[in-house]
Amino acid sequence: MSEVVREPNGVFECPRCGRPVRYKGRGRRPVWCSARCRVEASIERRGNRIVGIEPRVVTVISPRQQIAASAQDELRRIQATLSEDAVTAMVADHPSLLARTLERLRNSADTTTEGERRFIAERLIEVAHDLAPETTMAADSGPGPSKARGWKRSAGEWATLLDELATQLGNGQFYSRDLPIIDEPIHRVAERYVRRRSE
Repeated sequence: MSEVVREPNGVFECPRCGRPVRYKGRGRRPVWCSARCRVEASIERRGNRIVGIEPRVVTVISPRQQIAASAQDELRRIQATLSEDAVTAMVADHPSLLARTLERLRNSADTTTEGERRFIAERLIEVAHDLAPETTMAADSGPGPSKARGWKRSAGEWATLLDELATQLGNGQFYSRDLPIIDEPIHRVAERYVRRRSE
């Protein structure tokens, strides 16, 4: 089988007689120059099947299919030539690429495991603290880079974070499947808060 890629506005030769095949801009793109060539080609194909000769099949690819195939080929070529280190360097050197990567990561959160999300979050907290220690960061429930450096949140930051959690719990932004993750920390906070208030 042979595949013929045709330009959208070009003039092509008929695969049977070689005369020009013109496209009038409506409907399916023609392969044959005339009805006669189309019928004769059909008869020839039928005869070839009977005697066991493989026919030459002409496939006319639309410009849209051609562009999509070219894009896929280019993507495969890029993936074959770029190493993991090169991709990492590109993302690190261009903040806009990093922002797009983080946005994509956020959108794919539902398809990752809790362990993967926690690992990524801990690395992000660590890097964010190195880049801008004064920046308010998400709470770290376990021992991590913030505790190791003796970093301490202000009361205002805690108020903001707790208020944000309350809002997300109220409007459903905090998913029900994630509630068990915060059960123990919430109970621990409530217990210690009541104990401190009663002192």
